[in-house]
Parts: sequence; C-alpha cells; structure tokens
Amino acid sequence: MIGIQGGNRRLGLLWLVVVFGATIATDASAERIDPASIRVIDGDTIELHGQTVRLVGFDTPETWKPECDFERVLGQQATARLAELVRSGRGVDVMMLPGRDRYNRGLGRLFIGNVDVSEILTTEGLARPYEGGRREGWCG
Repeated sequence: MIGIQGGNRRLGLLWLVVVFGATIATDASAERIDPASIRVIDGDTIELHGQTVRLVGFDTPETWKPECDFERVLGQQATARLAELVRSGRGVDVMMLPGRDRYNRGLGRLFIGNVDVSEILTTEGLARPYEGGRREGWCG
C-alpha cells in the first residue's frame, strides 16, 4: 500500500479487510481450496497444508484450557460449526494475510460460499468480532 510503512501497513491491510468484509472473497487474492485440505483445530484456527492458520476478524471461546464450562461448551459448538461449514459442499476460499500472530500462526480469512466465516459464526452467536488487542472473557 502506498504511503503505509512498518506497523501501519498491518493496520492498513486490516482496514481493507474490515471495510470490504465478506465481499473480499471474490478478490483475486482469495484462493479456492479443497475442503479436505482443511483440518479444523478450533472455532478460529485451522490447519491448511501443514500450516496452522489463525482466522482473523473474530474470536471464539477456548476449547483448550477454557476458564469455565460455558466457554468450553460454546467453544466446542463453534469448532463443530466451523467443521460443518467447511464440509457443507459450498465453495471454500482462503485468503492468506501477511504476518504471523504471537503464537507464530499464519493469518487468514476463510470464506464459505463467498461469506466470511467470521460473519457466520458471529451472527450465530458462536463468536465475537475481534480485531486484535485484549480479548474479553467468555465466563461473565
């Protein structure tokens, strides 16, 4: 991006993802993939071609070391729903983003039938919008 340097470059890319949301799946940077190449780890993390990818734009409850039973159950539901979406038979597209998260995972967006899974899971109450920084807990 012209005029965006260093750490501001990531913010600029994030701004583009937020502004264009689900429609970005039709962009040339999104790649159609075989659903069988995806292993769902949890509601916001997948493994693709041997690489762990943190899906951005949303946060789901933890399934590994949850803070309460509610978080564990909702996290399991989010994980199951993501797996169901991947296996749904609709087109699956992935858009890999530059950079890595603090756990050294790749960053990406996953689209099912041209709809960002962040939008689906958030609308269904299985996730919250998340654009980085401190996350809210799930255990009220």
